Amino acid sequence: MSAPTAADIMDRSEFTLRPHHSIDTAMERMLKAKLTGVPVVEEDGTLCGMLTEKDCLKALVNEAVEGAPGGKVRDYMTQPAESVRPQTILLDVVRLFLVRPYRKVPVVDPEGRVIGQVSRRDILRAIASVGDNSYLYGVEDRRPKDLEGVDSAMRRMRGKH
Repeated sequence: MSAPTAADIMDRSEFTLRPHHSIDTAMERMLKAKLTGVPVVEEDGTLCGMLTEKDCLKALVNEAVEGAPGGKVRDYMTQPAESVRPQTILLDVVRLFLVRPYRKVPVVDPEGRVIGQVSRRDILRAIASVGDNSYLYGVEDRRPKDLEGVDSAMRRMRGKH
């Protein structure tokens, strides 16, 4: 069994933003879509940044404290944005999430164009949707075929049914 990849579980339907979009409009769209982060792309679709909830909080604080009006997505986005390729195995995406504060990461093609995103929740769903870790690690499932618990298996091994 080959290890699953980012392409196997990525969400292809989430929208993107452009650097010149208004930060206020971007926040409204994120809230309406219930997204924690959105890739920011150039006109050709190449990734140039990521706008996250944390970035939006910075924009709100800037407006409240300094009285500065709104601004553009480019003023607040996180850049450069870290990304993964479609062939990145899930274990490597998990490792990225463990060492970075990201909740999601864009998936880009060889030209750097965004083709999807993988979130922490996507990975949890993928792992939970199968009964064993073989989906994540690409190893054989060695659980008893009858799915008995450890106590039952121990009693059976000792000859006590």
